[in-house]
Amino acid sequence: MKKILFSCFLMGCATSNVALASVEQYVAAVDKISKQYKQETRNFFSGLDAQQSSFTPQQQVQFCGIVDNYVEQLYQAADRNRDSLDRQFRQMTKQDVIHQVMLSKEMLILKKYNVQCDLK
Repeated sequence: MKKILFSCFLMGCATSNVALASVEQYVAAVDKISKQYKQETRNFFSGLDAQQSSFTPQQQVQFCGIVDNYVEQLYQAADRNRDSLDRQFRQMTKQDVIHQVMLSKEMLILKKYNVQCDLK
């Protein structure tokens, strides 16, 4: 009986550790994705003319490509780790990720410069 209980306990711990590992992997992935996004946007903005007040069509396409890649990577990270996420995040769709990114401070600031990315 003790062996059976101990075995069940070990199986429970192993399952718990797998879930924790997935959460840690998700957090690490999001951190890496965010750092990459910040670096790409920093590089993009440092290449702009300080006097310009809006993006050229080519710059808009380039910037929206950076944002689209960011959204896609965030969604993929969530999708890969869906089972180990909190209930409120398990049902997260790509539209939810897009919505959150579009509500970020950076995107709200850029909206006044008529920067609008059509993300799908």
